[in-house]
Amino acid sequence: MNKHIVADMLTEKFSKEIGMVEKQFPADLKVLDADTPFGAKLHTEASLYHADKIKKISFLRNTMGEMSAGSVIMIVPEDTYDLPFIVADVTFWSGEQNKIFTEFDANPLVKDADSVHKYDEFLKWQDELGKLSSEPVTGIPEPGEYIKSVMSTVHYLRFIPAEFTDEVLKLTDRFFDIFLEMYAAAEPVQDSQKRIKMDAFRAEYNSHILNEDPSAMAFEGTFGREKVQRFYDHLVNL
Repeated sequence: MNKHIVADMLTEKFSKEIGMVEKQFPADLKVLDADTPFGAKLHTEASLYHADKIKKISFLRNTMGEMSAGSVIMIVPEDTYDLPFIVADVTFWSGEQNKIFTEFDANPLVKDADSVHKYDEFLKWQDELGKLSSEPVTGIPEPGEYIKSVMSTVHYLRFIPAEFTDEVLKLTDRFFDIFLEMYAAAEPVQDSQKRIKMDAFRAEYNSHILNEDPSAMAFEGTFGREKVQRFYDHLVNL
């Protein structure tokens, strides 16, 4: 099967449903190669888009030798919209592993009564995904204290047996359908105090995700501070 199917599926979906268009970013960030502790070379191809209400949609198509291949999708809303920022990773492991690494995160910029209500559908979706056979993910360093403190209740991180591929793909599609339903209803935030809180969250999150998150630190160790800063500015930061 096409192990970058999620990125391909969502590129088509967003282009059709929200008029997503390509966004330019530096050529030297589009393809990255690195050696890994597993002895396999990591190859990443990045693409970047934007749409009305959406500052950036990033797709990373990752391949690690013959061991694994998959897609990471990040969605960052425009500053005036209280939409969640989204991170989803669906990676297929081969050989003896033969399982799917799944991570889904839908994080509100302001955690208040309104956001709790708006995220009900995500929580129902998470319960549905949780019914599939799975196992915890081990060996991944813990995120820093700030990242853990702001992590959404809509956060799913598990290995799922490859026999459930069809179910994972259907539920992945549903996850983004829920986001698009919120997107369609979203209006610019008029409350100045809420806007201040949203801006503060973005600034703090960007600082901490770059400086204390294990993924960023590993990235910096491989590519250097300047490159990881630019990569995060263009593809990751809120």
